[in-house]
Amino acid sequence: MLVTCPECAQNVSDRASSCPHCGYPIAEHLEQQRRTEATTRDRESRSLVGEVDCAACEATGFVMIDDPEARFGQSFSWCRICEHTGRVALCRSDRGYFAVARAELSGFLGGTRDEGDDLVVFLGVAEPPPHRFPQAGRRHASTEE
Repeated sequence: MLVTCPECAQNVSDRASSCPHCGYPIAEHLEQQRRTEATTRDRESRSLVGEVDCAACEATGFVMIDDPEARFGQSFSWCRICEHTGRVALCRSDRGYFAVARAELSGFLGGTRDEGDDLVVFLGVAEPPPHRFPQAGRRHASTEE
């Protein structure tokens, strides 16, 4: 199939690694274009489908932290990711399932936020397992760490 070179506007085979007229890297350009289109499709297909256990706190609502000044060398902190409910939003897209902190939900569903840290985690293509505990804890938005 012929495509138009974005540099010189000549017709070029989509199998060419570079434009024979100007040397523009057509293969790289087409691959980037495919990735961009796939990302756009994925972002447009996102939807909220329920809740999933928070991986950061293992659905408990709190995390243990090493604290040499505590009586047993550890203390706990409420989980900021799930706002100590033990659960986060479960979203689905064309790529699969995602665990999304409530604070990031609108950005994720709106396509301005992607995975990459503890706040948005790609879970895979299989539906996540059932909840570890039958009921979520009460939600408390933390104002400070």
